[in-house]
Amino acid sequence: MRATTMDSNLMESLNRGWAGLIRFGAYLGVMLGISAMAMFDKSYGTSPFLLELLSMKGLIWYGSAALLGAGLAAILGAVRPSLHEARMVTNLVPWLDGILLMIGLAFVWAAFEPAKAQINYEDQSNLVSGRVIMAMNVVFLFSAVSYIAHLFAPESFIGRLATGSAYIGGFLGGSALLLRWYESYLIDVEIGHAPVSNLYEVFILLFCVTAFVYLALERRYQARAMGAFVMTLVAAGVFFGIWLDSVGQADIKPLVPALQSYWMKIHVPLNFIGYGAFAVACGAGMAYLFRHRLEARNSQSRLLGVFPTLDQLDQLAYKSIAIGFPAFTLATILGAAWAAEAWGGYWSWDPKETWALIVWLVYG
Repeated sequence: MRATTMDSNLMESLNRGWAGLIRFGAYLGVMLGISAMAMFDKSYGTSPFLLELLSMKGLIWYGSAALLGAGLAAILGAVRPSLHEARMVTNLVPWLDGILLMIGLAFVWAAFEPAKAQINYEDQSNLVSGRVIMAMNVVFLFSAVSYIAHLFAPESFIGRLATGSAYIGGFLGGSALLLRWYESYLIDVEIGHAPVSNLYEVFILLFCVTAFVYLALERRYQARAMGAFVMTLVAAGVFFGIWLDSVGQADIKPLVPALQSYWMKIHVPLNFIGYGAFAVACGAGMAYLFRHRLEARNSQSRLLGVFPTLDQLDQLAYKSIAIGFPAFTLATILGAAWAAEAWGGYWSWDPKETWALIVWLVYG
């Protein structure tokens, strides 16, 4: 009996792994598909692969590949029907996942195929990454609105739509950063650098980290109502990013000498993993205060049935901080090492260092 249970658990784990791989491929297809189609522009350089794909031969080849992918997904879906989030479309979802998986594999080639023309440093209005970022902004704003609507219609499909759009927004943001990194080298090899050098770039990273940390907690603890607060914070950041773009802060520029270091690729992402997790904790705190006030004013409110309990929200905030604090601590230590290498001292009490210490003490 025990062996049977272990076999069942192993099979369920394998099924979850396959399901996750296919779902990841589906989102990858959406993300890279938008990126690749944006590359179809004379000013940037056309994609011969897309031209081939749109020919009759390409459509026949691609249709066959999509059917094979859908068949694989359907077989896997048959052995794991209980693992689908949308039980009413059990037979449809794996087919869509399989088709999108094959789209993802095809667009991996198309999206990152070298362009035929360099980007003009003086005019960066046609950057592919900029178009993907615009798509990310729209998707994140849609997700925030959907999460808020979910509070008033928790039994509808809106909640699943909100979660799915948050995933897509996160993957779009990650895709935009990768494309921006690639484009910086297209401008000039001497200018090329990791996309974590200015406020505009790190805000995109912050959106992605915040979304993925929240989505991991939502999936693990069934706390979808918290998304109304977390994704509203992301939406507010999106408007700030749009403003940065409007005042010319989105252009790719050469690094100042102090930032021309391998430390930047480690220190900055770790910092923003911490900040993203802290933003999720902030959203959990806002949800806690909202529920607490709602209980005091109207204990019969229908919204109380949608939110996690106060204890659960408190635990979610704690878990978010537990994710972010180690990353932020390590980033601070590495930042001190970077400062010692660049300026000859580990700590100089400048505003950034002082506020980093204050944040560390508050969350510690």
